[in-house]
Parts: sequence; structure tokens; C-alpha cells
Amino acid sequence: MKRRALVAALVFALAALSLSAQATVSQKQDVAIFALGYYGWAIPQEALGNIDVEIQKVFVDLGRFNIIGMTERLSSGGLDQFIATLKKAKEANFVMPDKYQFGEAVLTEAEFNKLLGAFIVAVPVVTNFNSFYNYKSFQYETQLKTNVTFIDVATGNTIGISEVETTGTNKDNQAASIASAIDSIPMQLQFEIRKIPAFQISTRILEVRGAEVKLQLGQDMGIQKGDEYAVIKQSTIMGVQDQREVGLIDIKDVGTGISTGQIIYSNIPLGPNVQLREIPRLGVDAEPYLHVITGAQSAVLPGVRMVVSRGFYGFRPYVGVQIPVAQIWNFGTIFAVPVSAILGGEFNMHLGRLTVTPYGGVGITYLYVSEAITGYNSQTSFLSHVGFQGYVNLSYLITRDVSIYAEGGVDYWLKTTPYFDSYGGPGFGGGLSIKL
Repeated sequence: MKRRALVAALVFALAALSLSAQATVSQKQDVAIFALGYYGWAIPQEALGNIDVEIQKVFVDLGRFNIIGMTERLSSGGLDQFIATLKKAKEANFVMPDKYQFGEAVLTEAEFNKLLGAFIVAVPVVTNFNSFYNYKSFQYETQLKTNVTFIDVATGNTIGISEVETTGTNKDNQAASIASAIDSIPMQLQFEIRKIPAFQISTRILEVRGAEVKLQLGQDMGIQKGDEYAVIKQSTIMGVQDQREVGLIDIKDVGTGISTGQIIYSNIPLGPNVQLREIPRLGVDAEPYLHVITGAQSAVLPGVRMVVSRGFYGFRPYVGVQIPVAQIWNFGTIFAVPVSAILGGEFNMHLGRLTVTPYGGVGITYLYVSEAITGYNSQTSFLSHVGFQGYVNLSYLITRDVSIYAEGGVDYWLKTTPYFDSYGGPGFGGGLSIKL
């Protein structure tokens, strides 16, 4: 009996050791970031400085990098020269010059050696910049496209390119439209960086407590509430390794080095050292819906809610728009569409794949006017209604990214002008929830 117990303990220890060896846990990576390259584009110097700050801030906020700042700006041509030089620097007969020139950027030997000490080099370059006055919408518009190329210093190979396209508008000031485009960079760039496999966080389960797990890593690697992690099943067949997603965990609480996750589903038993891998999300859930209001003031209300998911868990804020179809009117080729803008919040109660979510919000309705022949379209300051909504949502996760839901509640919108009618009452509806 003692021998059997010893053998069993040995088998268990070997199994645990095997799992521990299989589960990988991410560590911070050193990244050297060049200033923004802009060759060929007439970009205001103030805008360049603001973009530099926003890009650096993205890497700081991600939390998974040690950052080495570079003041030089590489153009597209300079980037190609830089990659070629990195590869040559690995050759045994490479002769170190006193200075390196990549397009308009010049690096000293010390600066180049500093880059060689990093794991990854990031080179942001503006590939499109256009700021103009749009006479159809009567506003300044700015279009900005930035590519960030990531280079593995050890090999000189490109490991990923993040492409970010942002726009900004302002009715009165061109500089404000440029600033608006710049302000849109961080959220999208964070998402694009997290999509690159080399930068996605891998971690492991430390322990399981009912429907919750404790997992390694937390604020030290930039994990946030609302982040999602896939449960990974690892196997080896005839020497070939295979990894498959077999479960989903939502992060509900984050500590310094340990996070707490809610088990949404898993097709395998969960225990210590089970591998988890980050699922990159933009941080917003899009929820298109159709509501039907019954009673004397009936209405049909198509709309969409945009729920902020990253940084939140139970309570989550949302913004929404919906259109009272019966209130749309036109005169010839002119169309006036009432659009209700809603600000509210929801509270999620997860029961595995099933989630119960009460939510509510308040809003105002403005007129969106368009003219078919000239192409004119614009949001106006004319207000037609004020109102509120309150519903209870029952959703079911059918895939990792999509839920279907039904909901019931009430909408009521009071007219503020005699040109429209009030509407509202008990309502019901349904739609999809898509994780972006």
C-alpha cells in the first residue's frame, strides 16, 4: 500500500510539473520607441509633439513594456535602411561606423548600441495626413493615418505592423479638428498593439474557487477589469504541439500581481497551471436592437447601445442612439430624422453563459438633417424630445464574441415642441451583443 501511495504521489507530482512546464507567463519586454516620422507631410510641429506624447502614453498605459525613448524621427525610407542595418549588425565582419544615417535621422554609435540592447524597436510613421474644410457638412475635418512597425532586434525582422486611422472634426477651428484626430489615437493603438501575438499576455491559473479563479499577473502587467482570457488546452501528438481555446474567463478584480476572474465557460476541468491567454478587445460591446413600444403612444425604435467593457466589470456605462421611426419626416429631398442620444449604465450578473442585466438611461432627441441632391448632412441643435429608458436584459453567449438577447421594460419620450408627438410606454425587444 505504501508503495502504491508513493507511486501515485510521484505520478501526481510529475503531472503537476508537466502542467507547470507547459504554462507560460508573460514578462515585461524592453521596447525602444522612435519619435513620429512624417516625411512628405506638412504637419504642424505642435501636432507632431502631441502625437509623440499620445503614442508614448499608449505604451506606458499598456503596462507590459519597459520603455526606451528615442528623439529621432525615421521616415519610411529611413525605416527600411534601419532594418537592413540591424541585420548587418549581426554579421561577424560588421564594421561599426561613427554615425548612422537613416533618411533624415542620424544616430551616434552610442545611440545605436542603446537600440541593440532592447528586445523590440517601435517606429511610428505618418502615412497620411489631410486636414481641410468640408463645405458639405460645414466643418473642419482631419484624417490621420499612422503605422507603427515593430522590429525584433535579435533578428532584424518585422514582427508586426499596427495601422491606426483616426478622424477629427470641429465646426469652428481647424486646430481643434487636428487635436480631435490625435485624441482618438490611444484607444485604437492600444487595441492594435494587443492584437499582435508577440505582445499578448499569457498567464496561468493559480487556484480555483467555485466559479472564480485566481490568475498570475495583475496591475504589474497592465491587466484591467473587463479583460477577457481564453482557456487554452495544450496537447502534443507525434511531437506536434497543438493549442486550442476551450473556455472563457472575464477579469472582475485586479491586484498588484494577482487577478480574479469569473469563469464564463470551460470545456475542460480548471485547476492550477492551466494556461490562459489574453483575448484582445477594443473595449466596447456593440448592441444593436429593435424595441417595440405598446399602448396608446406606441412606437418602433431601432437603435444601438455602445457599452464600455474594458476597465469595468459589474457596473458598466453606455451611450446609445435610437430613432423613433414614426417621427421621421421629409419635405421634397430634405429629410429630418429625430435621433435620441442616451447616456446610462447597466449592471451585469453572470450565470455562466447566461447573463441578467438591468439597465437604464436618460437622453435628449436632436434632429439630423440631410438633403439628397447637394449631399448636405448635419446634426442640428434643434431638440424635439427628452426622455428615459429602463429595461431588464437576458442574454446568452453563443460564441466567444457574440450574444443574443431579449429584454423588456419601458421607454418614455416627452415632446418639447408642437411639431412632434410624445411617445412611450411598456416595451419589449431583442438584438445582438458583439464584443469589439
